[in-house]
Amino acid sequence: MLNVIIGILVIIVIIYLAVVIYQRRSLKQVTAMEGELNRLRKSPVVHALHHGQQLGLTGPAAQQVQQEMARYEQLSKKQFPKIKQELARTQRATRGLNILQTRDDLELVRGDLEQAAHELDEIQATVTQIEAVHEKHRQAVSDLEQRYQKLRKELLTKNAAFGPAIDALEGKLSQLETAFSDFSQLARDGEQEEAEPKLNKLETETSELEELVKQLPALYQLNHDQFPKQLAEISDTYQQMKQAGFAFVDDDFLATIQSLRQLIAENNENIKHVDLEVIKDQDDELENAINSLYDRLSVELDAKKIVDQKSPVLTDFIAHAQNQNQLLVAELDKLSHNYTLEHGEQAAAQKFAQQLQAISDQHQQDLQAIAEKQAIYSQISNRLEQAQQELTQIEKQQIAVNDSIADLSQEERDAQLALDHLTNDLHGIHRRIENYNLPGIPDDYIDYFTMVSDELQQLEQTMKQAKLSMDDVGKQLQQIRKDRDSLQEKTDDLLDQARLAEQVMQYANRYATSQPDIAEALKQAKHLFEINYRYRDSLATMVSALDKVEPGAYRRLENNYYRNKPTTTNS
Repeated sequence: MLNVIIGILVIIVIIYLAVVIYQRRSLKQVTAMEGELNRLRKSPVVHALHHGQQLGLTGPAAQQVQQEMARYEQLSKKQFPKIKQELARTQRATRGLNILQTRDDLELVRGDLEQAAHELDEIQATVTQIEAVHEKHRQAVSDLEQRYQKLRKELLTKNAAFGPAIDALEGKLSQLETAFSDFSQLARDGEQEEAEPKLNKLETETSELEELVKQLPALYQLNHDQFPKQLAEISDTYQQMKQAGFAFVDDDFLATIQSLRQLIAENNENIKHVDLEVIKDQDDELENAINSLYDRLSVELDAKKIVDQKSPVLTDFIAHAQNQNQLLVAELDKLSHNYTLEHGEQAAAQKFAQQLQAISDQHQQDLQAIAEKQAIYSQISNRLEQAQQELTQIEKQQIAVNDSIADLSQEERDAQLALDHLTNDLHGIHRRIENYNLPGIPDDYIDYFTMVSDELQQLEQTMKQAKLSMDDVGKQLQQIRKDRDSLQEKTDDLLDQARLAEQVMQYANRYATSQPDIAEALKQAKHLFEINYRYRDSLATMVSALDKVEPGAYRRLENNYYRNKPTTTNS
């Protein structure tokens, strides 16, 4: 029973503590709401409303300020006192135990405070907007008035600078001033909503007029002064150049100048109607066309300087090249009696002559055009450059041909000397064979020796011909040198095999009485050596038998032979 009583007491204490905590929390909320109410009552919106009433507004703007003032008074005199009463009631309720009622009262007061704050924000925003628009329109009236005064002054003081555009510009300014007057009246009447689009249009059109006033003098100066003077200068220069003997490709200068003058007249009409984009487009067209005419004149003037400088040089170059070609042709004709010219040298010289004649003919035509005052100097300058390049190339080719024939006589002497050396080499090879006193020479060696000898005789006959082909001589020399080298190798091999065969047979004689195989091998080897002249086979027979009796003996003999063998040289 005691436990039950204690449990009930604990529950009562907990409930009591919860109520106390909620009451304190609710009281803090009430205190905070009172602070919020005081903040709203002290809102600066009332000062903004009084300032708005002092602006001297009329019309819809003034009415709207009065409406917002009425809304504020409604809040100040009715809504705020009501909220204060609700807060007092809620504060008393927090001391009781009706928690639900306290919660509902708090929510009601919080909602009313939020609604009041929202209304104050709306009033502040509306008044601020009215004041901002009023200030904007007031400033715009002042700024636009100054801008129109400046425009009017500029049109009056610089009347001539605008040419035919002055009437249109003054008309636009008058229209703007009329529209400005309408806008000013709307601003004074407080018709802010109706005045705003008119202000935007005024700003745009005023900026456009200012841009016209800024740009048109320069555009008018171009079409009234600069372009006509440039065309006059081009026309005078063209006439002077024609009298001085200049000619032009597709000579349309006079027609183009006339066309551009007509275009200038049209553009002055565009200036009259202040059509800025069309004026600029036509100015670009005029400027490009005029610059093109200047460029064409400059090209011909510059080209004449080049022609005056390079034409005499080319005349001398052509004469020099033709003279060199005549000497080359004469030399080729002379050499053709003694040598076969096999690389088209004479045809090349003839081609050079034709090319030189073509260059000379064109150069003479250009000189004639200059003399007759019909010269298109830019074309002549290009041809001079091309001719110079062609002459330089021809000169290089002439030198190449001349170099190729300049050494024919020396080549012939060198070939004869080479023939003599090769003949001596063949005699030397023959003496080597004879000096060894071999029992005989193998047929294949004799055939190869004879072939080389015949080649030398053939070259000797060639060299005795009245008209030499040095290409053929060179080919024969190359083949003979190759065959001479091969014959030298065959000779070395023949003598080496014979000498080694003899040395091995002499060495093997020590075994002839004690080794029947050696005796038989000696017999066979001597027959091959002395009867068949097969020295390689004779050596092989002895090497095979000796290595069986004394392995390594032949290798020692061979190494000793090559170590002491004298060297031979070829020419």
